[in-house]
Amino acid sequence: MDSANQIQSLVDQVEKNPKYTISEKEATGFLSEMKRLTKKDQTNMPPLVVIIMAYIDMIFPELNEGKN
Repeated sequence: MDSANQIQSLVDQVEKNPKYTISEKEATGFLSEMKRLTKKDQTNMPPLVVIIMAYIDMIFPELNEGKN
């Protein structure tokens, strides 16, 4: 499955189930793909993507260590 499909699948799952629990593997893949895409495409991200990124930050703060 390509990264765009993985991201869409995760977004779809969150939209369908607000109590969806993301795994650390999904979070890592999602964040790395979002970082890659934002470097390539400077358009605004959909609000749900921003919310998922904030959620990942809250539940896996260690994934952003060393970012600053």
